[in-house]
Amino acid sequence: LKATLMQAYIFLIIFTLLIVKPTVNGLFLSRFGVEKLPYAFMLVAVMAGLVTTFYARIVRRIPLDRILNGTLALSVLSLLIFGLFLRFNILESLVLYVFFIWVAIFALLTTSQFWVLANIVFNAREAKRLFGYIGAGAIAGGILGGYFTSMLAQSMSSEFLPFWGALFLGLCIPLNLTIWKKFVDKRQSVFQQMKRTKGFGDHPFTLIKNNRHLSLLAAIVGISVMVAKLVDYQFGGIASELIPDQDELTAFFGFWLSTFSLISLIMQLFVTRRVVGTFGVGASLLFLPGSILIAVIALVLFPGILASAVLLKMSDSGLKQSVNKAAMELLILPIPANVKNQTKTFIDVFIDSLATGLSGLILILLVAGLDMSTNAINIMIMGLLAFWFYLIWQVKGEYLNSFRKKIDRSNNHESFSGFDLEKESVLKGLVNVLQKGSEYQKLTILEKINGFQKKGFYEPAGELLAHPSDNIKIAAIRHLYYYPKSDFLPEVESMTVHDNQEVQIAAFEYLVKHADGDRVEVMEKYLHQDDYHVRGAALVSLAKETRDNPELIKQFKLKNRIQGKLDLLPSIEDREEQSFRNGTALKTIGYANLPEFYPFVHEALKNWDKKLVREAITAAGNTLEPEFIPTLISFLEKPVFKAIARKALVNYGIGIVPALKRMINQGKLNLLEVRQVPSIVKEIESQQSVNFLFSLIDHEDFVVRHEALRGLNKLKVSFPQLRFPPRLVLKCIDEEVAAYKTGLSVLHSQKVKIEEFGEGTSSSEEARRGLHRLLEKRQQRTLERVFRLLGLIYPGKDIFIIYKGFRSSQSDLQTNAIEYLDNLLSPKLKKELIPLIESSISRESSQVRLWTLQLDLQEDFKCFQILLDGHDAKLKMAVLYLLQQLKDDRYDYMILEQTESKDPRVSDFAKKVMVSLG
Repeated sequence: LKATLMQAYIFLIIFTLLIVKPTVNGLFLSRFGVEKLPYAFMLVAVMAGLVTTFYARIVRRIPLDRILNGTLALSVLSLLIFGLFLRFNILESLVLYVFFIWVAIFALLTTSQFWVLANIVFNAREAKRLFGYIGAGAIAGGILGGYFTSMLAQSMSSEFLPFWGALFLGLCIPLNLTIWKKFVDKRQSVFQQMKRTKGFGDHPFTLIKNNRHLSLLAAIVGISVMVAKLVDYQFGGIASELIPDQDELTAFFGFWLSTFSLISLIMQLFVTRRVVGTFGVGASLLFLPGSILIAVIALVLFPGILASAVLLKMSDSGLKQSVNKAAMELLILPIPANVKNQTKTFIDVFIDSLATGLSGLILILLVAGLDMSTNAINIMIMGLLAFWFYLIWQVKGEYLNSFRKKIDRSNNHESFSGFDLEKESVLKGLVNVLQKGSEYQKLTILEKINGFQKKGFYEPAGELLAHPSDNIKIAAIRHLYYYPKSDFLPEVESMTVHDNQEVQIAAFEYLVKHADGDRVEVMEKYLHQDDYHVRGAALVSLAKETRDNPELIKQFKLKNRIQGKLDLLPSIEDREEQSFRNGTALKTIGYANLPEFYPFVHEALKNWDKKLVREAITAAGNTLEPEFIPTLISFLEKPVFKAIARKALVNYGIGIVPALKRMINQGKLNLLEVRQVPSIVKEIESQQSVNFLFSLIDHEDFVVRHEALRGLNKLKVSFPQLRFPPRLVLKCIDEEVAAYKTGLSVLHSQKVKIEEFGEGTSSSEEARRGLHRLLEKRQQRTLERVFRLLGLIYPGKDIFIIYKGFRSSQSDLQTNAIEYLDNLLSPKLKKELIPLIESSISRESSQVRLWTLQLDLQEDFKCFQILLDGHDAKLKMAVLYLLQQLKDDRYDYMILEQTESKDPRVSDFAKKVMVSLG
């Protein structure tokens, strides 16, 4: 039902587009002629920039369902207004320009919004299985919409067609409301929605700029759009010149746009797979520009003939959505999924529109400015095609390089031996790895190709079912899951009795989809097996498969099954069996998304059995429900559960970041819990994670600040495409340098005091030496933070090497490290940091080091005041302890002030000191 509703949704959007696009093309060209088309292209680019800027702002502030409904409602209203204005000839020229721009923005925005909604409605497994089926709705809409328009245009005036567009688009509104209410609202927590649309709100320009593979891909998209617009110009110009009647022209456009869609469908069904499978990605990308080149040559040889124009447009439209689209999908394969999410809409809307504007500018210069003939445009198309061929050559190498980087990792994993991706097609090379690679290599490949139904992968993946590694078995089953064939059903079925429950679960997931006969009967067979291990694995896989799908939950009577298992638990006497059944019940509830069973998870979280608590923590994380977050955070303080609780919280995805920020701001987390927050955030790939950790660098607690910086370093290493603003980093470095200089002044002042008293043993002298030791540690940590900050704006490996040399006890390594740093830093940072670092390893006296840095010794009064005004609780308590031992009433007011400290540790200790001093 979900897939059918979504397929109907995209069908109606594309059907509407194929009504309004031929209409506006026919009206525009009949009214203004082809010479005004370039100006319209440029206006589309300008408006797209404004719309994407506005859209990027509102998408963060307004719920997605309201944005989708608002876009559809405004689009329907716009079509009605356009229809009325055109029907009664009100401001016709202005309205046609606005209508032309509107159609271009509508086409890009509504389709992008649809795929965002699809990512929410379907989980990853459903998406990979069903997106092809849903996409068929778009192809059908493209075919039928144009033919429908062609027939209408022959029986009525073109000015009536926007009303038909409004009618069909209006049907999307109840569809959207039904989809949202039935499959999203109240069934998915905010964390589920945010996790599935991770990154859609982040600005992707920097990601594209910093990734050569993405830059080349975006350039290819841009060039292809520019060529397509020039082709449209030639096609529209010849058609409008030979067909002067606007209604006939609209019918012509409608017929041929649908015919092109039909040709594209035929190519997709019978040609695409063979071409891409035989020639690989690089050669397949050449088909589209190659066919356009042939058509342009035909147009040069036979100018002014309608058949030449149709051939030109057919060469573009026929291959763009078939062979070229499949090759582009493979081309983006090595790009991480989250990066694809963040950049897809930007490339679809902004790059497309920018290229449209540039093509308009080119046409204005060639036609209006230089008054050149259509052959000049053909020559320009050929020039762009030459650049297109060059980009394909470049991106092919980068495609292979991207795969190599992802597969041949250097972080303590084996690299490929005797395998050169450049010497054979990528697909054959991947198959070679599946057959002959190491376990890690095979797992990596299976992970990357998961969901791609390529014939060449099918047999090698099936052979891996016999691999001795359970992880390989699981990955192979999950890859085979997406193929319609079930040749390996016996092998997978035999794994339902495997010793490893994760293997069993994967096997059952495969069986639910591929087993012959009724799915309910197939699962019933295993849900009533004598072996409770088999029954448990079958139930868990059933919960995973039916999640967020109320119809399947009802069909399989999942609620009754879970309740029956829970009711049976108290009667089980065997402790091992009871433990296994408890764990199975928790896994099932975690995946099932059925809130009525969450009390069982809450109770298990309080259990004395550590193994059961671990299962409950994992289950709570799998629910993605907000109600479990506070409890999971509380487990971070317990070493035995810390790692698994962190993993459960990370599972919430990007949504956990703003939630944690709110909890800290509202004081809902104690200090020990706040200290654990960076360890969660650093695992979540998002610009929000970076921004949040930067905000924690200013936290009052020293440990929180330090952990936040470590988290930023982790994000930088793991996700280098994220932005670490140099301005913000430099500001933090300035603050750390200032803190280091202040601390150095206090440190040496205390050292002078210690030297004055010698090696005394009084309590005050011991307290002062304790303060001095703590200050030394803090200074080392401050320098470490400076280096960590440098690692955010300079190559991390270089900074790490320098820091290791600096921390070495060998003076020559220290000198080399400082020299290395001196050559790496900018002049401003060099001037600021080099003297500081040299001072830290100097063997000169305290006075000389202070004089070098132009710092002064401080009296005790000033030293104590500086430390008590800071944010370091341990240093404050060390000062209070020293004041307690000094018993000097001149410092009593300092102690009294600290009794009002926001940090309970400091205030409590200050009160004890006051009591002890009477």
